[in-house]
Amino acid sequence: MKILFRAEPDCIIAYNFTSNRTHGISGKQIAILDQWLNDGEINEYIGFLIENGFVNDDIDFAKRSELKTLIKECMAVKAPHRAMSVPELMNIELTTRCPLRCPQCYCDLNRGKDIDKNIALKYIEQAGRLKIPFINLSGGETLVYPFLDELLQAIKEQGLHSAIAISGWGLDECRLQQLKTADVGEIYVSLNGSTPEVNQLSRDGYELAINALKLLQKDNQVNYYINWVARNDNVEDFPNLVILAQSLGVKQIVILESKPDSEYVMQAALSRENFLSLADYIKKHNQEDIEIVVEPCFSPMKAYINKSYLLNRNIGFNKGCGAGRNGISVDIDGNLTPCRHLLYPESYDQIEDYWWHSEVLDKLRKFEDNRGEPCVNCYYKNNCISCRAVASKVENNLFSGNYYCVIGEETN
Repeated sequence: MKILFRAEPDCIIAYNFTSNRTHGISGKQIAILDQWLNDGEINEYIGFLIENGFVNDDIDFAKRSELKTLIKECMAVKAPHRAMSVPELMNIELTTRCPLRCPQCYCDLNRGKDIDKNIALKYIEQAGRLKIPFINLSGGETLVYPFLDELLQAIKEQGLHSAIAISGWGLDECRLQQLKTADVGEIYVSLNGSTPEVNQLSRDGYELAINALKLLQKDNQVNYYINWVARNDNVEDFPNLVILAQSLGVKQIVILESKPDSEYVMQAALSRENFLSLADYIKKHNQEDIEIVVEPCFSPMKAYINKSYLLNRNIGFNKGCGAGRNGISVDIDGNLTPCRHLLYPESYDQIEDYWWHSEVLDKLRKFEDNRGEPCVNCYYKNNCISCRAVASKVENNLFSGNYYCVIGEETN
């Protein structure tokens, strides 16, 4: 089991990278954990931690000492307003080069550039020291980057978890073996349709993606998933994509919110009818067949499908846009940004300095205090933090909120 613990205000967070589960230990649970570390007596809650792989019943001295230190730290650690004490997720933009020519994308194989390897390694080292558990490596086309394996190995050595997003280009048996040797954690394959015709409306490389998924299925040693962008021109095809994914052994489909293109235009934005149709499908879907996950920044969808009669389960730092709250990004030039889609670069040598002193991040965390229509009167406003990239690029309003949203003033 690959486990990482870290302290947050009044809470210890446990990350099980092997099972992809996260658990917060807080309140009376901290006292129970402390008692177990002292006397070794296993009760119901400690049994839960053992059963779910967060601790071992024969815990060694080093891990026992680490947890006792974290218990003290969580009582003293501070965090910025509406944010974690340090990021939980860091994305590194490796390259703006890509051999594909997707309709809405700015990337180009010949005119793009790569991040300096030493800059990427510097931030990975800092992530290890700060216990930032999840490191995403993205492009452009990630597999174009010449030092990808070296970065993956560095993430492994820091005890963190890596994920890469690919189109399928460049992935063959030899390349997959290299990625496995470098201990890649997860591979996300981008696919927007179950057929070449649907996929081509927004993405190039259908056959590349299918071949990559078949190769990953045959190998069956790396966790692999599909990234699917919800658009008005592919929603009706989504049930077919689910069937295709199951046939390819995919365990999870991640639904991404459509972002503005390189010209700041929202192509094929979801209509209200298609938004509700997709939401209804997700709510009725049997997650045991294949898991369907909505990314946090597609917050209106998460808030809508997690609504129940008495409450809404879309809560916490993952209830919506995590830019500056639980995540940051490193851009191609080595600058820090709130996320890979928010192009507000700032130059900071240390992640913690950026996290605490960036004026951009501070303003992002105050979004709820400055909401405009339609967010301010929305039924879901307490369970939704809308994507700031869409607000910034389409509404030209990053820090307060006019936000394109098809839910509108839903009240039931």
